[in-house]
Amino acid sequence: MERLFDYEYWGYDTLPIKRNMSMEDFLLAHSELRKKATIRFWNVERDSVVLGYAEDTSAIISRDGSFDVARRITGGSHVQFDENCLAYSFTIPRDAKFLHFDEMRNYFAKCIEESLVELGIETVKTDSAASTVNVDGKVVASHAIFWGVKSALMHGLIVVDPYNVDKIASRVMLKSRVIGKKTYTEYDALKNIPALSTITKFSDVYLNKRMRREYIKKVLAKAILNKVTLGDYENKSGIAVRTEAAPPTSATRHVGQIWVEKRRPVYTKKEVDAIPGEELAGKLKGDLGYCLYIQVKDTDFSAMANNE
Repeated sequence: MERLFDYEYWGYDTLPIKRNMSMEDFLLAHSELRKKATIRFWNVERDSVVLGYAEDTSAIISRDGSFDVARRITGGSHVQFDENCLAYSFTIPRDAKFLHFDEMRNYFAKCIEESLVELGIETVKTDSAASTVNVDGKVVASHAIFWGVKSALMHGLIVVDPYNVDKIASRVMLKSRVIGKKTYTEYDALKNIPALSTITKFSDVYLNKRMRREYIKKVLAKAILNKVTLGDYENKSGIAVRTEAAPPTSATRHVGQIWVEKRRPVYTKKEVDAIPGEELAGKLKGDLGYCLYIQVKDTDFSAMANNE
């Protein structure tokens, strides 16, 4: 694919979830200031449930202290980040290379799709309407967009190792759908994810499970980085951990609980053209399904959740 921007690579870091969310605000401001795109891969220090921009906290059914809770600046619903997934973030300056957020989403999703194909993973297909990348018709990566006035963000996650679905189900709402005469559940869909550690060629028997998972994450990150940048980027790796700098908005937004509980302060039209699917100051929404499947069509979801 064509290389569209001058890129900075901000590494692969493991940080507390609120720090990761602050880094995304920081890099949005950085792209606006430097007129460069950024790429970052990350994970969390411990399990973390992240609410969508306009989602209320009723999605969390148990708060037992075993996981952190944060709210992101993109739309959609709740999702868990943990050691089984690799998170990715792209920020860009709004310089007219993408005239609409769909163009940004489709471009970076295609880069992820092509990276997986080059790693030998077959039957990969991007579903732009659902904001997912699928393998064998099942979600393996999902992402969301923040379309700011002067910069924009796309972030998401790739499932690398099979989830502990019982743990997720004990923490957050998992919904079901009646399709035709059958009931299909997000619990089963999560159980059926074709996690990349089970289908890549990187399954060396001499590596234990954790070592293999971390190795595959690094392989994926490198493949996506090189696909997006064509190997041409400024390396900022490590700075994300060291820097304490952050724009004033993220300093207030992601510290403390008012952003998580009440989504305050809300964004305004001075800052944001669109958070797709959301009103900037609308009421918080409840009774939402798990984020990987929230936009998936019934016909596709039934296949993803089919346990027969």
